[in-house]
Amino acid sequence: MAASADKRVTERPFGPFERMLAMRYLGAKREHGGLAFISVVSVIGITLGVWALILTMSIMNGFRLELISKIVGFEPHVFIDTRGAPAPTIETLMADLRSRPGVEAVEPIHEGFGLASAYGRSQGIEIRGVRPEDLRTNKLVAGSIADGQRAMANPNEPWPRTPVGQGSLDRFGDEGALSKDIVLGSSFAYSLGVGVGDRVKVTQPDGPSTPAGRSPRSITYTVSAIYHAGNDRYDRLMGFLPIEASKNLFGYNDGYPIVGVRLANPNAANDFAESIAGNVPYRVQSWIQRSSTYVTALEVERNVMRLILFIVVVITALNIITGVLMLVKNKARDIAILRTIGATRAGVVRIFMMTGTVLGMVGVGTGVLLGVLCAIYIAPIQHFLEWLFNVELFPADIYQLDSLPAKLEWGEVAWVGSMAFVVTLFMSIIPSMWAARLNPVEALRFE
Repeated sequence: MAASADKRVTERPFGPFERMLAMRYLGAKREHGGLAFISVVSVIGITLGVWALILTMSIMNGFRLELISKIVGFEPHVFIDTRGAPAPTIETLMADLRSRPGVEAVEPIHEGFGLASAYGRSQGIEIRGVRPEDLRTNKLVAGSIADGQRAMANPNEPWPRTPVGQGSLDRFGDEGALSKDIVLGSSFAYSLGVGVGDRVKVTQPDGPSTPAGRSPRSITYTVSAIYHAGNDRYDRLMGFLPIEASKNLFGYNDGYPIVGVRLANPNAANDFAESIAGNVPYRVQSWIQRSSTYVTALEVERNVMRLILFIVVVITALNIITGVLMLVKNKARDIAILRTIGATRAGVVRIFMMTGTVLGMVGVGTGVLLGVLCAIYIAPIQHFLEWLFNVELFPADIYQLDSLPAKLEWGEVAWVGSMAFVVTLFMSIIPSMWAARLNPVEALRFE
């Protein structure tokens, strides 16, 4: 008879008997020695910690993707400084770059800084001279202007929530060096108080030499289009001129100061820059190096935020130790009886470990579900909260984006869920081992 009882109690690890006891302890009421309120609090804490970790990481991923996509969509991916080189040499270099694999476009660029004035207002501006055909193929600039044209042509359709451009690029740069067309960013045009068709005077201080020194040079341009790239850095500071008109404004005569290269894979910009740096006598810089401040800051912020929130998950999981310890204390008599009839120490560990692990699984599973849903439906949630509290939760002038972004990476979700489960499993083992060390004689002494 005793052998039969021992066989029933000491069956295979994590068998039906051990699972039955673990689930029974989970379902017991507080007055019957069941789980304390602290265990419920620990489940809620783990849920909130995992939810916050997944949602925050998704927002950080979306933020990084949106910001970088604006940069690689607006800027060339590799910059070659060709100042001082004669025009034929630059043309040969551009032809060689176009023949390289992975190159989508090669475009000459001229850059300069000036002061734009209109209607009594003045503001510094970064002038970028580009070929008209290159500007028309720029998806961010030309695309926003085309969206504005479609919206104006279809007044019965709802206006896009995201701002769109205005005007047209059809006649941009038709007059070459004498062209008076200028394309401005939406934020810059708003701050200067101009629209399509208005006149803007651009002054650059390094003009022609005179006996009294260099005199400023000013040319008045007509706003032919206003773009909206969705990045406040560009929308507020950048204006486009036809490249020959830009060179004329700044007195740059021969060749082009910068050659930009657009790649099929922008992430390969560093490798491409290194591959040509040793073959040309010019300084070569990728968009990653040129925007290293943004890229590095985003990566550091993302890693620090992940670490902080993971620590929050660990702290909330510590409550499982308290909850399981209280359960062990309430079930001391049951543990003593189990040990008396043949249950092993390992069996007791497994029973209470399963109890704590189930609590952790409930918290982790619920947190993962909430985090995934919130990341997927982040835009409606943002709009609802802005409407409810009548406040802008994501100012574009601070974050340089139009709306709160979120990109769900399933590998990261799996990592968060796995690490949180491992933490709760470890927190469950500690009190379970304490339960296995309980002396049956001491537990039953006063029973």
